[in-house]
Amino acid sequence: MAELTTQERLQPSLLDRLTDDEPGSRLESRDKRVMSMRQLRAAVLRDLEWLLNAACRPLDDEIHQYPLVARSVLNYGMPDLTGLAASGLSQGRVEQMVYAAIQAFEPRIVDHTLGVKAVARDEGNHLSFEIAGELCPLPMPEALFVRTQVDLETGRCEVREGASG
Repeated sequence: MAELTTQERLQPSLLDRLTDDEPGSRLESRDKRVMSMRQLRAAVLRDLEWLLNAACRPLDDEIHQYPLVARSVLNYGMPDLTGLAASGLSQGRVEQMVYAAIQAFEPRIVDHTLGVKAVARDEGNHLSFEIAGELCPLPMPEALFVRTQVDLETGRCEVREGASG
């Protein structure tokens, strides 16, 4: 790995630090202990995709009687969208669900910069939306723009980095 300046050294997330990509190796290389902005962006995209593809507890579940528990990792993910018809689904409601999930479980995106906007209903049973915000690593924030497509038949979300505008 090329030498990173002090400003470019970012610490990986706890999940990335706990994941052992090379279980046979007893030593961890330096590039596993620090990451570049490019690696951070890739990790955020991966984690957003995991978040949006995880199903949280249904709204009628007793977990919602305990607000702090309902906002904990025990309720990680999004409400299940599988089998919903795009024509009967409120774009605003999906925006709210995505926003709430990201706000609760992706601390690397600054809350007040987060925006989620449904952009179009694609052919078939798909819904597309855009996620914009700023990544908040030290020493400086960096803009993030993500395009996401939800397949309402399978509930699968596909996340990819996009360019705004």
